[in-house]
Amino acid sequence: MDSKNYKKRYNELRAYAEDLTKHLNEILHGHIHIKSLHIDYDFPQEVVSYHHWRNRIYIFIAASLIGVFAVLFARSSDGSYHIFRKLYEYNQFAPLIVTPLGLVIVRWLTTHVFKGAEGSGIPQVIASMGQRLLSPKLLSFSSGLGKLIGTNLALLSGASVGREGPTVQLSAVIIRYFSFLLRAPVIYTERSLILAGGAAGISAAFNTPIAGVVFAIEELGKSFYEQETSVLLMAIVVAGLAALSLSGPYFYFGLNNDSITGWAQLYAIPIGILSGLYGGAFCWLLLKGVQYMKALPAKKAYGMTFLFGLIIAGIGIITHGATFGSGYESAKALLNGEALPQGFHFLGDGLYSLFKFISTLLSYLTGTPGGIFSPTLSIGAGVGHWFVTFFHLPHSSAFILCGMVAFFSGVIRSPITAVIIVSEMTGNHTILLSLLLSSLVAYASSKLIAPKSLYHALAEGYLSEKKTEHEV
Repeated sequence: MDSKNYKKRYNELRAYAEDLTKHLNEILHGHIHIKSLHIDYDFPQEVVSYHHWRNRIYIFIAASLIGVFAVLFARSSDGSYHIFRKLYEYNQFAPLIVTPLGLVIVRWLTTHVFKGAEGSGIPQVIASMGQRLLSPKLLSFSSGLGKLIGTNLALLSGASVGREGPTVQLSAVIIRYFSFLLRAPVIYTERSLILAGGAAGISAAFNTPIAGVVFAIEELGKSFYEQETSVLLMAIVVAGLAALSLSGPYFYFGLNNDSITGWAQLYAIPIGILSGLYGGAFCWLLLKGVQYMKALPAKKAYGMTFLFGLIIAGIGIITHGATFGSGYESAKALLNGEALPQGFHFLGDGLYSLFKFISTLLSYLTGTPGGIFSPTLSIGAGVGHWFVTFFHLPHSSAFILCGMVAFFSGVIRSPITAVIIVSEMTGNHTILLSLLLSSLVAYASSKLIAPKSLYHALAEGYLSEKKTEHEV
């Protein structure tokens, strides 16, 4: 080959190499443009962006921590209540001292040390999403620590509270602060992170990932943006898997396969009406009670807290301990067809929901950190059990599930979340139509008594407090 042909060949190979290098660089940047093959495609920016992948890793780690924390928090809460039960079994009158004094101590802590840690935690998350200036106060490290300590102290005192609402707030705190600690270049909005953290908390607390998604859309978000989908789903799935890796697969209330067929499904309507009105009354009384307690001078508020503690202890003693704690054991016993504690034999099992109703209402009014998810499900189980007993219905556990869904929907005002979460908790997907029917009827009937949703009405309280501070 002469020098002229060699040089020509060299130039062709060089041009080919330069063209290949150019195509590889374009591919690395997400662009594929090959005219000879009629290929003209651009990868989405989030696929090739370093910052997007870095943020995904941070969200993945944060969601994993949420899952682990949710399991540890559940075990610590169960341990605190177990200690209280041991004390109660040792001396059934001990709650008359432990419960009121414990609730007064918790109120002092949330008033002077851990501000923003009182109550369920879900209203704080909703308020923080609606007003960005509130998140440093309501989703601070201090409020998260106070929620952790306060909920355990409340259960150690025998209060009728759950851990699910606190898990939502604590999860939002974790995922919000994670990016700050690592100085991550987070491209998601603070609202997206709070929404994802709260939903991940529900997923990990109950092993209910689908309910986590629905709860985020129906209750936390109310308005849902497309750009939040990826971070939301990632947080929920990862948190749920992390929790499962520690606790193993389980159904919160145990596996339930009871079903309702034919015209019997229509019983879901009266159950929904009764539970909805009952739930609306609970919501109305709680909102009025919160306003009343806020208006009291400090000394009177502590006095009322002590009095409420005495009443909670007295009810617990009368019912042989059935109304203490979250109500998980009593609800599970009713679902399994087991008898409630002996104290109900002279009162009638139907009164369980009323006593649990009062204990839960008073526990919340003391300002103690604690959720109402489990207590409301337990009250609803009592309503369903009463209905089954009164009308001598078959398929008792299926109608008890309808009562749980209906009362939950009447209080929380999230009918789809109520159906999904109870269905996932029990693994029962055969009565979805009956559950949905009772939930929607309860949702409508509860509005006759309490027009506003409980969580959003409580969240408005935080928003109005912030507005008053600015005006002052």
